[in-house]
Amino acid sequence: MKRILSAILSLTIAFNLSAQKSFNEPVKILANHTEDVDAVAISYSSNLMASGSLDKTIKIYSAESPYTFIRELTGHAAPVTALAFNKTGKLLASGSSDNVVKIWDSLFRVKDFLGHRGKINCLFFDKDMRHLYSGSDDKTIIIWDVVTGKIFKTINVGQQVNGLSMMANDSRLLFVATEDQSIKVYDISKLEVDRTFDGHAAAVNTIDISKDSKYLISGSNDKSARIWDVNSGKELLKLKTECWKIISVTFSDDSKLAATGCNDGSVKVWEVETGKLVSTSEFYGNGTKQIVFTKDAKNVVVANTLRGSDQFGLRVWATDILGYSLRVQEEKIKVAKADSIRMIKPVIVSKRIAPLKTDSTKKAYTKADSLRLHIAPLPIKKVYTKSDSLRLHIAAAPIFKVYSKADSLRLHLVPATLTKVDSINLHLVPAPIIKVYSKADSLRLHLAPLKNKK
Repeated sequence: MKRILSAILSLTIAFNLSAQKSFNEPVKILANHTEDVDAVAISYSSNLMASGSLDKTIKIYSAESPYTFIRELTGHAAPVTALAFNKTGKLLASGSSDNVVKIWDSLFRVKDFLGHRGKINCLFFDKDMRHLYSGSDDKTIIIWDVVTGKIFKTINVGQQVNGLSMMANDSRLLFVATEDQSIKVYDISKLEVDRTFDGHAAAVNTIDISKDSKYLISGSNDKSARIWDVNSGKELLKLKTECWKIISVTFSDDSKLAATGCNDGSVKVWEVETGKLVSTSEFYGNGTKQIVFTKDAKNVVVANTLRGSDQFGLRVWATDILGYSLRVQEEKIKVAKADSIRMIKPVIVSKRIAPLKTDSTKKAYTKADSLRLHIAPLPIKKVYTKSDSLRLHIAAAPIFKVYSKADSLRLHLVPATLTKVDSINLHLVPAPIIKVYSKADSLRLHLAPLKNKK
């Protein structure tokens, strides 16, 4: 019977694990553009968000709900195709099909950076905010001096540059996504490829590095998104995106979540460490160009190309991260119940043991130790002092939490490897309670080890 119940619980858990949340309506549409939106950027420091459009304008919003519109920026002579804030959020870089890079300050004054001969596809400020990196259709990466506006260095990649990223703690290496199948890592000091991440079978469209500098995520025309160890280049996960092209990828601010955007308009949110799917936003028939997480990761903001709609602007989609967290906790409890059915066996009190002499005791147990032990009420031989109780022969149990005083006095404790809540609900087997023992009573008890019946 126990085996049958265990199997049923396992099937139920497996079903629930696959039941991620799907959304078909955005939380909000910021319909302030007159044509498709190609780019989005967010700054958690300045609480600002920017969108760039085929209508040649940039719109600035607050980065928190209700995402208030602040102002419009104009100046590009062609569609705005790339945006990036620096670390403080006081500078915004924009790139365009007019081959021009612009930097806007906190007062929205603008400076032009001229040098590319093709559309700007990606922009990235280094951690020191001294340099801006731009990748272009002209197969080059230009490193700009932010203060002077002059070209600091140029990297000839030999392929269309689709994406750029850096580790937050290291500006020596530049990670580059190009039209070939690898992700190239450039040593900035030498302007040479230091190593490559190999595994994709088609052009790499987009990359991002987590804020904790542990992971890199990439999206490709080979129908896959992959998560890599950023230091070793080892592929850790291949995400089941179920679409033809992955156009945009990003990490949440806490590095725990990742999002992928497809050419069919769908956006999926994933748990980084496990690769489990958290939620799907179904905006099919409309291409996803770029994605960012809000700071609390409750929403993703998406730049889309639209079909059959004139509501041009950013779309805010829920991630269902709170619901997902609750589902994970419920699944853990169900697993714990299944484990308890299989694992908990009757426990009996072994032969009662009188206090041992001090010289045969291996250690002096502390108060915390005593709370982690199997405790059973026994006939009282004598009134023991606190010192005596610490010298008793005590059998240690593999318990991974310190139980409260009340727990230890009222219950037999059996080994548990679960959370505190799970242990209280599942792994504490009630013992016949003769009385509720006081602190003084507890010092007079014999403490005896428990063992399982075989």
